[in-house]
Amino acid sequence: MVVVNAERPPVPPPSLIAAHILAEAVKPDASLLELAALAQRDPNLTLRLLALVNSAAFGLPMKVADVRQAATMVGLRGLRNLALSLVVTDMAPLSADGEVLLANSLRRAAAAQLIASATGERAVDEYFTAGLLLEVGLIARARDSLPAVTETALQPAMTRVVMERAEGAVDHPTRGAQIARDFQLPRRLIDAVARHHDQEPPEERLALIAWAAERTAAVWESGSPGEERDNALSALARVGLDERKSREIFEQIPDMVNEAAATLGRRVPRQQKLEALLLDANRILSQMNRNYEGTVRKLEALLREKEELMRELQEANARLLELTATDTLTGLLNKRSLDEALARDLARADRTRTWLGIVFMDVDHFKAVNDTRGHQVGDAVLKAVARIVMSSLRAGDIAARYGGEEFVAVLPGSDVSGAIVVAERIRHQIEATPISTPSGVLRVTASFGVAAMRGPGCRGAAAHLLARADAALYAAKGAGRNRVVAAE
Repeated sequence: MVVVNAERPPVPPPSLIAAHILAEAVKPDASLLELAALAQRDPNLTLRLLALVNSAAFGLPMKVADVRQAATMVGLRGLRNLALSLVVTDMAPLSADGEVLLANSLRRAAAAQLIASATGERAVDEYFTAGLLLEVGLIARARDSLPAVTETALQPAMTRVVMERAEGAVDHPTRGAQIARDFQLPRRLIDAVARHHDQEPPEERLALIAWAAERTAAVWESGSPGEERDNALSALARVGLDERKSREIFEQIPDMVNEAAATLGRRVPRQQKLEALLLDANRILSQMNRNYEGTVRKLEALLREKEELMRELQEANARLLELTATDTLTGLLNKRSLDEALARDLARADRTRTWLGIVFMDVDHFKAVNDTRGHQVGDAVLKAVARIVMSSLRAGDIAARYGGEEFVAVLPGSDVSGAIVVAERIRHQIEATPISTPSGVLRVTASFGVAAMRGPGCRGAAAHLLARADAALYAAKGAGRNRVVAAE
């Protein structure tokens, strides 16, 4: 009775006699009749040996009913291959995962035997055995870490070695070749196992057919069977098979795997014909495309929503920047923005060795306007003065409210004479403009101080330049207001 362990699926009890036959068959003095007699001591082994020798894997011309007769017909090497097939099969765990591993091995065995037969090789059972051994490294590892091995076995065949190495495990071609050495198998079988994942095809015939069998079996072990089929056709061309013969091999593999599993007394997942496999893959691909198109539409909607949100955010940021950079009453730059702009323009003047002029202005008697007519009237006056200042400047000039009734204009490229011209233009326009306020029309005047600096040497001199213009402004006020005074 086999007890199933929840953590590690059971391995079928191995035939000790099959293992003994395998060990004895490789000895130089091995006796075919003695090994046949040894096989007859195990009734279960006898039935399995006869079923296997009568299967397509060995391709005998007639049915065999006796182990001695079978041994005589297949010879010592054939008897060894029979025993080896049973030993390898018995290594696969009794579980759904074990069935996947065994199916992969039988698929390679079937592919190798069919390729050998199609290319006219003799002793095709040797190729069946070689194909069966290709996955023995994975099957042996499954005894200790079945979940990891199953995960590897479910990946596309040509990526398994990469996964094993990434996990820090010995890859299955290396492990399988060592098992073949332990079985004392011929060198050509060991090389076939070791090299079946090589990038370039081996030169030795058995290894080459095993290499092609690996790529043929991969057609059933990938999410892209059409692509793997094309790869297999290229590999089969390397062994001398045209597309017609290659497609015949594809057609026969599923039935041969099912038959071999039944012959060996094991279950495997039902094998699909390649045409059905391709239809399923196309159906899955179509569904994936539909899902992809739906996902793309959702993403496009999300992107449109994101773009709209980004636009709203940019507009909000622009409004916020404007609020933080400008004076809310007049719309001119505030003092912080003036400091940044003045520092930037002085650095440019320093670098380009050009002039930078500045105009500092103050509305005359503004406190009296506020005190006698109220702040609403005062605000109307400040707004009107700001409009006049802006309309009097050139593109590239900067106007700012410095604080209270004080304004500053920054004039890149203007020396003192140019700054005086601008200041006089603003002064005259303010004096000549009637200002509408909540308490009626008013007329006001303003006083101006101008200063200028020329690079080099003006970088970082904003405070000094403002102080000079401010001193000139106070001089203008002291001289009677409504005038322009240049700094000395």
